[in-house]
Amino acid sequence: MSEAIFRGVSGRLHRFRVHRPHDQFGEAPAVYAFARPGLGGRGWTPLFVSRTGNLSKRLATHEQWPEAQLLGATHVLVLEQDERDAREYVEADIVQALRPVMNGGVDVDAEDKGPRLVWAA
Repeated sequence: MSEAIFRGVSGRLHRFRVHRPHDQFGEAPAVYAFARPGLGGRGWTPLFVSRTGNLSKRLATHEQWPEAQLLGATHVLVLEQDERDAREYVEADIVQALRPVMNGGVDVDAEDKGPRLVWAA
């Protein structure tokens, strides 16, 4: 299984597991992102970032997935986190740093900048 690590605006690193959209997701609470491959096929560009108390239930019929697919999303990035406050913190930290287009940010590819990926395996 591959992973992607993003640096939040706080400077903290957040490690996400990379999944296909039709994978079986557990009922774990998590922060998740719909993502497309980065420029040149390297890394990931998150298009939408959010959090949930039950990943399986939330992703089963997510209303944002069709729009994310139109923007090139091919995978779901997942960071499991039990504590609600921690999920809220991670979501805000990532959204502020990466400015995903579906969260009201600017499409970084349109600015000819790559994703702010720190490391991917």
